[in-house]
Amino acid sequence: MGRKPMVEYSGGVYHLIQRGNNREYIFSRNEDKEFFLELIREVQLRMGFECYGFVIMGNHYHLIFKRHEVPINEIMHRINSQFSRYYNQKNKRTGHVFENRYKGYHVKDDRYLLSLLRYVHQNPVSAKICGHVWEYRWSSDQYYRKNNPLSLVNIDFVLAIFSQDRSQAIPAYCEFMDARQLENQSDFETPDQNETTKKTATPLAPDKKSEQKTSQRTLDELLRAASGDEEIYHAIKSGSRKRFLSTHKKTFILMAIRENYTMRQIGEHISVSEVAIYKMSVKE
Repeated sequence: MGRKPMVEYSGGVYHLIQRGNNREYIFSRNEDKEFFLELIREVQLRMGFECYGFVIMGNHYHLIFKRHEVPINEIMHRINSQFSRYYNQKNKRTGHVFENRYKGYHVKDDRYLLSLLRYVHQNPVSAKICGHVWEYRWSSDQYYRKNNPLSLVNIDFVLAIFSQDRSQAIPAYCEFMDARQLENQSDFETPDQNETTKKTATPLAPDKKSEQKTSQRTLDELLRAASGDEEIYHAIKSGSRKRFLSTHKKTFILMAIRENYTMRQIGEHISVSEVAIYKMSVKE
């Protein structure tokens, strides 16, 4: 039985992985990587998707795209077919350049996106190609560090998760990306994740989950439940940083994430930055 198609919708963000046929090193030369990036930019201008991140390795690549009107499969078909034509002509060969169909996973929320982007950027470090994320030329990390918004990569969305103030967002981003590897391959490339996207993606047509959204508990209700005490509730709500509140804050954050609130909404509710919300939500 073939792999089920990825559930996707307009406005969704997706992690896309494509490997060379038989794990061949199709990106062994820098000129091939350069052509691939130019190709992505060309397809982006034609098909109107946003790119939040990428890394080009020797035998595979990772992309993080936000699609709009054009479906992911059409975008990926154009990218892969045009690169395959270029690669075969240049190397005077025929046959498949990429293996089978690409893998695609739905990016569930901002917290997942940040972890995924760090995993993507740390691919060269994990492969021992370099010692630090910023040393690798063929990833989107350089676009964020150099604050280059007029380019292939839309850096605004991710940096705004850290701070609306760019002078604070970029250092926070760098600190987050440079942390020693915290993510594993299994966190983002699990074989059955296409199945589980049914639970996390919002389809174009209304579903039972969207119909039940009115029953979602408010952030205030969640905060009161996590606090268990009116004084603790008001202290957290006012932005107090007293240490004894940490456990209650973490409980509230995890409850709010399960109710599908974004890190920005949670942070604004208790006067805490999005990156702090992320750090408190990570499992110990």
